[in-house]
Amino acid sequence: MARENRTPVCQTHGVRREELDRLGIHLPVLATMALGHLPGPPSWAPRLLAAGVDVVASGADADTPDTWRAARDAVPFRPVKARPGDVAALVEAGAVLFETDAAVPAGVYRVAPDEAVVALIEGTSAVVEDPNVVARDIVDIARDLAPSGLWVVSTPGMHELPEEIVAAKLASLAECAYRARLVFAKEQFERD
Repeated sequence: MARENRTPVCQTHGVRREELDRLGIHLPVLATMALGHLPGPPSWAPRLLAAGVDVVASGADADTPDTWRAARDAVPFRPVKARPGDVAALVEAGAVLFETDAAVPAGVYRVAPDEAVVALIEGTSAVVEDPNVVARDIVDIARDLAPSGLWVVSTPGMHELPEEIVAAKLASLAECAYRARLVFAKEQFERD
């Protein structure tokens, strides 16, 4: 059953895939990412990878070059987003993907509130969402928009939750996007 009274999509523009490609960032359709910071020390990149999240991060509220590099070194084959403190220092360290409302220099990608996101994993709730329900919601939403232009994200606020709940919510995030991708792949296969 689809969720009601929700505004899960914010869209001024979709995922700018050509811009990501120029930066060497290649993501699947309905790419997943946790917005906001995460609880505990900034060592979340391996846990995000283990959960199946497409874009990893340190989990810090404001990354430093050291926290960003540690995330990149821990998971060198996934895109690593930064939550900026000092944007110039992070760019110098190699960061090219930022989650921020602020302006960023040319040549980096900013994930901001005007991106097209499907945000059905509630970062402020300790309830772990059912991936089947969320996947159906994603498919319903993505039928009206191009799936390749959408991020599938958790909302900020998970830093207030216990780490084991956050880990379960991140696994749900990855699983619901995976299941939605399967629906679109099946439909495409059946058309061909």
